[in-house]
Amino acid sequence: MDRKIKCAVFDLDGTLVNTIDDLGNTCDFLLKKYGYKYEWSTADYKKFVGNGAKKLVERAFGGKLNTSELERIYGEFKEIYEKTMLDNAYAYDGIKEQLDILKDKGLKLCVVTNKPNKAAKGMVEHIFGKGYFDFISGVVDGKPTKPDPYSTLLALESVGCNADEAIYFGDSNVDMKTARNAGIEAVGVTWGFRSFEELFAEHPSVIIDEPKYISKLV
Repeated sequence: MDRKIKCAVFDLDGTLVNTIDDLGNTCDFLLKKYGYKYEWSTADYKKFVGNGAKKLVERAFGGKLNTSELERIYGEFKEIYEKTMLDNAYAYDGIKEQLDILKDKGLKLCVVTNKPNKAAKGMVEHIFGKGYFDFISGVVDGKPTKPDPYSTLLALESVGCNADEAIYFGDSNVDMKTARNAGIEAVGVTWGFRSFEELFAEHPSVIIDEPKYISKLV
């Protein structure tokens, strides 16, 4: 690249960490608890995630919950998931090595996710270590969620980086739109939860299919 990249922003679920089994298992538990007969596959849940836990719950329940039911079950989801989110979650192969390379190059590393804030910080710190990332932002109720650029711009501000000095990695159309809304160069990754076609439709600068290419882009 012909410009100096100072900061790399990463989505979490489907980009850094494979979280789909624990997200799906939490939804399945709640569906069974409330007598819903939906039997979603892993592929289904990969389509449901990306817009935050509340939207995941809404989709898992087939859009049949009224506002108060959704709020109540969303609250239950957060409580259960905070206890089970590390049962099966793991960093994708090669991710940690690539992040280490970026850190060695002096880049600031940020996580911006639509996962609830407490769960996001707990997961990142458990898998990568406390203080490994320079900034972690999950969803705080009442604050805008991706693709709104609010949390991404907050991340850049916190590490003293301008949008044209940053690069954004994500696995979904939500991420590509977030990067565009924040004025950041977008990189789509295909090892996560969404398809190449979905990413391509959002016109990212590049799409990569293995983590080993991350460090080659900065």
